[in-house]
Amino acid sequence: MPSPQSGAGELPPRRRRAHTKSRRGCRNCKLRRVKCDEGEPSCQKCLLFRVACNYNAPDVPDLQLASHERPGSTSPQTNYGQIVFDMKPNLTLLRPVVTIGNKHSSFNLDLESIARLDKFRHRTAFTFATAINLESYQNDVVQLAIENPFLMHAILTVTATHDRHLSMSPDNTRRSLTEAYHWSRCAALLNEKLSAPIKPQDRDPLWAAAAMLGILDISSIEASSPEEAWPLKSSDPSDLNWLSFAQGKHAVWKATNPLRADSLFSKMADEYRILMTKPPPCEIKDIPPEFVRLCHLDQSVPLHQNPYYSAVSIVARLWDVPCTQASMIQYLKFLGFMEPAFKSFLHGKDPRALLITAFWYGPMCDSLWWIARRARLECQAICLYLERYHAEETEIQRMLERPKRQCGLAR
Repeated sequence: MPSPQSGAGELPPRRRRAHTKSRRGCRNCKLRRVKCDEGEPSCQKCLLFRVACNYNAPDVPDLQLASHERPGSTSPQTNYGQIVFDMKPNLTLLRPVVTIGNKHSSFNLDLESIARLDKFRHRTAFTFATAINLESYQNDVVQLAIENPFLMHAILTVTATHDRHLSMSPDNTRRSLTEAYHWSRCAALLNEKLSAPIKPQDRDPLWAAAAMLGILDISSIEASSPEEAWPLKSSDPSDLNWLSFAQGKHAVWKATNPLRADSLFSKMADEYRILMTKPPPCEIKDIPPEFVRLCHLDQSVPLHQNPYYSAVSIVARLWDVPCTQASMIQYLKFLGFMEPAFKSFLHGKDPRALLITAFWYGPMCDSLWWIARRARLECQAICLYLERYHAEETEIQRMLERPKRQCGLAR
């Protein structure tokens, strides 16, 4: 007996109507997985989403806020060095509007995150990138972040931290929930990546994230006064944990090799070689005589065995070098090549090690936002600590005058 579904009345299976798929459309719509109407000068989807349409506009970055949505000249302005930044409340939309990442990890970007990403491009990147790699951070690194959520979390953390430092809020010393969330997610995803064999395509985003985390480690100080800052505050095992960021960057450096020919960062090869190459020690004649006397550098003990010699040499080379964005790479050598014995002295609040560190901090007290607050507060705390607990060491008290002026404790 024939099946009820068979017979002359059986309908042929429906075929999907053929249609032409557009291979055009703007990159924003492709990224958001929505259909682009290919309108000019802007498609309707980009107008509604409030981003600059990049249909037939290869120079417009992906997901860049439209010019009328970016901080404008009508909003309050904040001065930072020689740059004027416009501060404007973030756009907020709790529902996710675009998903980035891959099958292994993903992240939902809302409008607040996209606004923060735009700030990174047009403001925050200027405060740590050099002329050589600024464009790479504004465009290439952001593109990598769209594909790698751990890097996106790092970018959003740095930008949120910069927002807080620029704010006039009395509570701007404490990390915001936004910072804490993105930082924790970045750290978790980054550790996951580093615990597995590193793929070639992961090397550049890993190094970029390590650079961002280095900035965060330095800038992360919740003290609002020297009394709350190391070394004046009560001792805690975590006091100098931030110093270890340099060791972490060395490990990522070896794993990713940013100097390789196909690296996004290879254009910075000369700068990176400077940063990663230990400076030759100074001759005694090139070291300020007060440091020679204080640290016993003129005695018969071989200089390379003196625990202060390496740090004093770096400070001596920076003696007349203003701390600027261009010279910061020289200042960071103090951290990158800190001897274990000297670091141990800092943990023990050795007065000579503290004084050397105060001389390193001094020029940075009015420099870049991500180091200036720590430099100022901890330089002040060191000076006050040495005045209170080592007042009998007259050489140290005389030498304190310079860092005290630089950190604002004296005129």
